[in-house]
This record gives sequence, C-alpha cells and structure tokens, in this order.
Amino acid sequence: MRLNRLNSISVCRGDSLPQLHRRKFPRPPRRSNRSGNVCEKTWADSWPLSRRINLRFLIIALLLLALSACAPGRGKTENDAEVHYMLGVSYLQANDPTRALQEFLLAEEIEPDDAKLQAALGQAYFYKKSFADSEQHYLQALKLDKGNPMHQNNLAALYMELERWDDAISYFHQAATNLIFSRPEVAWTGYGYAYFKKKDYVTAIDAYVKAIEQNRNYPQAYVRRAETFFALDQPEKAVVDCERALEIYPDYALAHYNLALANMKLRKAGAAITHFQRVIDLIPDSDLAHQSKSYLLVLK
Repeated sequence: MRLNRLNSISVCRGDSLPQLHRRKFPRPPRRSNRSGNVCEKTWADSWPLSRRINLRFLIIALLLLALSACAPGRGKTENDAEVHYMLGVSYLQANDPTRALQEFLLAEEIEPDDAKLQAALGQAYFYKKSFADSEQHYLQALKLDKGNPMHQNNLAALYMELERWDDAISYFHQAATNLIFSRPEVAWTGYGYAYFKKKDYVTAIDAYVKAIEQNRNYPQAYVRRAETFFALDQPEKAVVDCERALEIYPDYALAHYNLALANMKLRKAGAAITHFQRVIDLIPDSDLAHQSKSYLLVLK
C-alpha cells in the first residue's frame, strides 16, 4: 500500500524533478553545512515570512490530525503515515533531525515500502551522523524506486562524507547521466569533486565544465573548479571562477574564502583581507571563519 500523493513545494527555482516518477511524498529539505558550502535551501528558508509563520499552523494541524488518529477502535491508515511524514519534514525544516527521525520511523511502521520515506529516513540519519543507517535507507529507496537519480545523488553525497570516492563517483555519474534528473549540474559537480579528492585534477575540471554547460548559473561548479585551478597553481583562473560564483550568489562564503586564498597567493593582501572578513561576517561560527581569522592574523 502506498501513501497518497501530497502537494509538494519546490525547494528553489528549477529544482523539482519532472513528473515521470510519481511522488509519494514531498522531498525533505537539505540543510547548509559548517563549511559554508552552498546547499539547497530548506522550504522554510525559501518561503516569505508569512509562509514561514504558516509552517507553525501546519505543525499544529498535523498534531491535531495525529491526535484524532488515536481515537479508540481506529486502526492506523495511510493518512496516519502522511501525518507522521509531514511532521518529520517540518522538524527537518526546524533543524531538529531527532524528532524528524522519530516521526519518519512511525510512518515507516505503517508504510515501510515507500521509496520517498526511505530516502527521508536516509537523510535524517545522515544529519544524525548515523551513516551506516543512512546508507541502508538510501539503498532501500533505490531498491524500491530503481534508477531514481535523486536517490543516486544523495547516496553519492553520503559516500563523499565517508571518503569512499569511487563509490561516490559511480553514483554521481549515474545521476548525472540520467535523463530524468533535473539537476545534472549538481551531480557533475559532485563527480568532479570526488576526482579532485583523488587528485585527478584533469578529470575534475572536465566534470565541472559539464556542470557549467548544464547550468551556467550554478555557483558551486565555479567554486569547485577554482579550487582545482588553485591546486594546479593557477590562482588567476581561480580568481575568475570565484568572482563569477559571487556574481551569481554574493553571499557564498566558500567563494569568498577561496577568492581570499587566491588573492593571497597573488600577493594581493588587501583583497584577501576583504574576503576573509566577509567569510567571518557570513558564517561566524564555522570552520571556515576560524581559518579566516587565522589568516587575518598573518595578513594584518
């Protein structure tokens, strides 16, 4: 038995999959990370303020539905699974993966064979850093929904976290070359970054070029290519790519950080200081900010 399809909300422009695979659930959000790497916004971050407030009413409504589901003599139904799933999504939006996981597990008791729910469990476990459980559920999602590029991409991202570069390369390539994936630039960038980690810089740059060909306004591809140029001792090219990324997304902390490094390599201390300071302003409690502060002590 499958859950009824729920209305989905696009995470950001151009980010929804084509409706070739019927969604059973809306896609859970991705969150930003401590490295300052640009990530897809959560739904709550994408909504205007009035709609963020409505999220609270959604949670209240779902809680009321959950209470009604507990009426004596009433068995668990598909609607109960939907309630638990949507509560889980709401908790992910609120950066509370623990309660999200609790709700997803309750939904799984009712609907264990839904691929989107298994993917949501994979994401919640990922945020909890329970990577073995995350892998198990992502693989189950792929088993239930064979060839879904979203699941392939998420699994590849998990393998990047585990530094399993070859496994990441395999799944990123499957996602990138899947014709129904609406974000191949994301997978090509991940593919390139895995090769960068293997110090195969030529293959990495080739992958970033493919990502840019798919979407010339995807800033992460430029920033990752800039990192590769920097590793190849070509800081001038790194500067060009970082500046292009910042034209697209001016508050991209990793782009500011890499641009500062490239300028420091070019002995442009003033520009380096400006961009290191911008990193600190944007993500003050991050690892990149602490590294930026260390460089500023040297430069000032």
